[in-house]
Amino acid sequence: MERDIILNGVHVGEHSFVPDKILDELRERVVEPGFNFVSIRPRRGGEIPQEFYIEWAKYLAENKIYFAFLYMVQFAPKGRESLFDAETVDKIKKIAGEYFLGEQLGETGSNCACKLPGYYMSGDTTKLHMVTSPIKAGCADMEEAHREYINIVSGFIAIDKKQKMPNILSVEATALSKYNAEAGVTIPLIEMPCGNPDIIISSLRGTARAYGSKMWGTYTAHEWYGGVHHTDVLKRKRLELEYKYAYLAGSNILLAESGDECIASYGIKLPKESEISADYRRVMQNMNEYIKKDFRPKGGPKVKVAFVSGLHDAWGGWGGGSVWGQFFREEWGHNEAEHSWRLLDEIGVRRTWADVSNYGDYDLSALPAYGMYDIIPIEADVDALCKYDYLIFLGWNTMTDENMDKLTEYVSRGGHLLMTCAHLNTQTARKGEFKFIAADKIEKLFGCRFIGEIRKTNYGHKFRKGNANENVIYPATESLACDPLYSAGYVEYARFGICGGCEIAYAGDSFPNRISDLPTVIENRIGEGTATLVTSINYPGHPALFPLYRSIAREFVTASARTCDIKVVGSERVRWSVYEGNKIYLLNTDYDMPVTVKVISGEKEQLITLESLELKALEV
Repeated sequence: MERDIILNGVHVGEHSFVPDKILDELRERVVEPGFNFVSIRPRRGGEIPQEFYIEWAKYLAENKIYFAFLYMVQFAPKGRESLFDAETVDKIKKIAGEYFLGEQLGETGSNCACKLPGYYMSGDTTKLHMVTSPIKAGCADMEEAHREYINIVSGFIAIDKKQKMPNILSVEATALSKYNAEAGVTIPLIEMPCGNPDIIISSLRGTARAYGSKMWGTYTAHEWYGGVHHTDVLKRKRLELEYKYAYLAGSNILLAESGDECIASYGIKLPKESEISADYRRVMQNMNEYIKKDFRPKGGPKVKVAFVSGLHDAWGGWGGGSVWGQFFREEWGHNEAEHSWRLLDEIGVRRTWADVSNYGDYDLSALPAYGMYDIIPIEADVDALCKYDYLIFLGWNTMTDENMDKLTEYVSRGGHLLMTCAHLNTQTARKGEFKFIAADKIEKLFGCRFIGEIRKTNYGHKFRKGNANENVIYPATESLACDPLYSAGYVEYARFGICGGCEIAYAGDSFPNRISDLPTVIENRIGEGTATLVTSINYPGHPALFPLYRSIAREFVTASARTCDIKVVGSERVRWSVYEGNKIYLLNTDYDMPVTVKVISGEKEQLITLESLELKALEV
């Protein structure tokens, strides 16, 4: 097995940047602690003599430190495209070789597509957080907004490419990294702990796999986003968990934005000598020692379940209440498409003891097979999709013939797919009239044909026996004499005639064995795979549809774990991952208490106790 490449280090320039003192800072904060990576952020609008860049590059290369520069294009002085020029980039490449990774773009997703115009601007415009224009207001539809964003990011990348930058990195605080990759970013990083790290890192990992990134990383802005109370003991514990979780989840770059040199945020200033800043250094140093001793196999964690980020989807996962930065028309506000992603807040949480839809020898309802899931862009090619056993659609999607064909091939090659009719809509407008993809495409994938009626009902659902994937267990009875389930309000369903598929659930309004003429879940077998369609034209985030879709999606997740060769059971506080050679990482995310879990591999079972915040590796 090949060992994974892991870069670990700090960011220079968050709180101060004095060019003739940077060399001393690099020595003190990077070389002496034994880190192997640094990100350098010059101050906005300041001209820096070329000899400084050359001096830093020589010093870092001599000490075998990988490095990149942040905001070189976005912080360009007036009249210049970049703080760099082609000559300087060429000299640095010749001096540093592989150690010069390239330039990082900063927070384009949050600034351009999630925040109100002027969000980062103080009264003094010289203190503008970054020079990045938001998407224009008044975009006609999701497609135009998507293209506007790509044009903005592509403009920055074009400057870097003109200078022959070795790589384009991005530091993104949202789930929009897939669009940065589409624009040309080659090494994506996610800023954590913005939002839920489980979700945001899964999104980045899926993007990196879809676009074949040679590495991806985590940029830890804990001083700002780990909590507003610097003295809070839980904030200090959270920093440790962020590092350990990023490592467990496959991050190739671990980078601390600040905190080790001082604390200067939320109106509080604490020097390097403070106990809190010392705690940052302790966590970083301990993680660095762990990385050097540990052998993490190359290839990232094994993942068998992916949630699909659809075409033009602009859910960011963190920041903003409207999509694509369109704050001035109500239809752009977060709605049922974006609310669908709330399902991910439940992944990692076990079902309650009273939930009768939880089946099996063990409670495997918290996490999927191998403990991890990805969020995969629909733009991924079919080979990338086929690495997952289960694909589950959640947020916005504009369906195309190309993507329909790709999903049909995915199922025919043994995959299992779940979506609603909302994901089959070809419209790009937020309030556009619903329009199905071509009937023959639907028939080929789902084995059914729309018969021209949308019915609104608040009935519950009755499941029948006989679904094709025997590992997926629905709450089905032998007789259909049962209570209808998951009734939660009015939902719009499309009526379908069956032509090769199978009705899995019906709308029901009574206890007796009575089959309605409105199938609500249809399944179609293609080869060894199955395509499952919830027939509502609403997105899963519709509050009345959510209970049904959540139940099916969580059963898909559980089914993947049910058939996995490795299982970890006993506590939802434990996050875990599996690498090549069946190397398992276990992390106790409980702030206060030790936990014990059972690790099952074939017929072998081990009880493992993890102290609070402990990361443990074992091989089975």
